[in-house]
Amino acid sequence: MSGTTLTIRHSYESGTTVEGTEKNSPAHHAIKANRSWTWSRYARAWLLRSSRHRRPKYGDIDIMEQALTELGYTVTRDIDETMPTVEQQEADLAERMGDRADRLAERADKQASAAAATREKADAVFRNIPFGQPMLVDHHSYNADRNRRERASNNLRKSFEQADYAAELSRRSNTAAVHMGARHNPVTVGNRIAKLESDRRAVQRRLDGEGALESYTDEHGHPCERSVTRPPQGEARERLLVDAAELDEQITYWKRVYAELQAAGKASTAGPDTVAKGDWVLVRGDWYRVRRVNKKTVSVPSHLVTAPEPGKREWTNTTPWHEVREHRTTEQMPAAFVDAYETPGTNRLRLAPAQFPDDGHDGDRGDTA
Repeated sequence: MSGTTLTIRHSYESGTTVEGTEKNSPAHHAIKANRSWTWSRYARAWLLRSSRHRRPKYGDIDIMEQALTELGYTVTRDIDETMPTVEQQEADLAERMGDRADRLAERADKQASAAAATREKADAVFRNIPFGQPMLVDHHSYNADRNRRERASNNLRKSFEQADYAAELSRRSNTAAVHMGARHNPVTVGNRIAKLESDRRAVQRRLDGEGALESYTDEHGHPCERSVTRPPQGEARERLLVDAAELDEQITYWKRVYAELQAAGKASTAGPDTVAKGDWVLVRGDWYRVRRVNKKTVSVPSHLVTAPEPGKREWTNTTPWHEVREHRTTEQMPAAFVDAYETPGTNRLRLAPAQFPDDGHDGDRGDTA
């Protein structure tokens, strides 16, 4: 394939594509064999899956460029790394989800109408057949009657399939409609921040050169590897710096979103500075007594086992602070509930403050912020 030039192109809106291939060419078959790529009728080119509205995935690009080069193609790159701000990305995502919800709702309505029309075709035939009327095998109308009934049965079955598909499209539409709301759920935002911070620390370790491997031969002449500190250089370092900057921007944005949720009363402000041992926290709809307060988590008893006997070990779980929905002191909890919670053998999984309404506390098990 000497002289044939292919272009690997990337942009935020279009994603990563391979352009210039011909059907049934070696490049066509090589890209098709890689499940990370799919043919895009919209772009009329091979598209890297999940590459739209993201930064270029250089690992996948390098692999594809090497594979095409080995086949004799000349491969050029046209990579645009320009990315909008995180705020603009979220606005774009909200717009795409809104458009998707509208498209799916329209398709669902069309399928529902088609299902109703197909069902009416079947019912129109069955209504004209007297109840219990069999097919008359020796009658001159037998073949026409049989064909008419078969078409009606097929239409009836088709109407069920169309109705099921309409329901599935409606479900997808509803999912797209609530996507941004779920994306800004306080627990989801907290989990996202924790994941981004973890990724940022991993990038920093790579920038510092941690985890690099060096080959050497031991005293017995055996090849071995050992961990050394070797900061990356050149293009590898530049890519890591871009990753670090992007993660810093995302962390700053989502921390601001979480602060706004706290200010609006949708996320709890509970933390190591406000919660003390012996207080109560609401997590996933259940109240737990705090056994230990940590910087990033709070330790509470496990409700999967009953309250232990005095002197026996109590199983505890750790919960990140962003999963805490509400905080109360012992004085704010129903006294009868507190006593029952600490009684040995109590099934805490079935215990709720709402069972003890007489002392003036509502003890709601709901997700109040």
